[in-house]
Amino acid sequence: MKASTILSFLSLALPFASASPPHRRHHEVANRARADVDVHKRSFTNSRFTFYDVGLGACGIWNGRNDHIVALNVEQFGPGYPGQYCFQTITITYGGQSVQATITDKCMGCPWGGLDFSRGLFDMFAAEATGVLYGDWCFDDE
Repeated sequence: MKASTILSFLSLALPFASASPPHRRHHEVANRARADVDVHKRSFTNSRFTFYDVGLGACGIWNGRNDHIVALNVEQFGPGYPGQYCFQTITITYGGQSVQATITDKCMGCPWGGLDFSRGLFDMFAAEATGVLYGDWCFDDE
């Protein structure tokens, strides 16, 4: 075997030889995961908010114009019926005002983190002539 081959092998193997025992490393990872739970909340900042004419939503219920409901972007809504986020409540914040709403539909044209509001919900934050808002929201289960 060439000396360069042996040195290459040793340079790859040495980092693994100095690693802490597996049980200790797992314990450290487990402790770190418990401490980070509050840091990684499912919240979204500077999200795009629009509005739409509600009706029969993707969660299988009829909604009215003034219901506090949203359509979640199709990527987050996911496949299947009903979607995994159907009927979950969220808190939306815009312009210093916070309002709770329920996910009952999916938005085909919304970007990741984006929501489509019922007209009544949108009107709580701004006039419909505004068209698009950018605000924050988070799932209430946290």
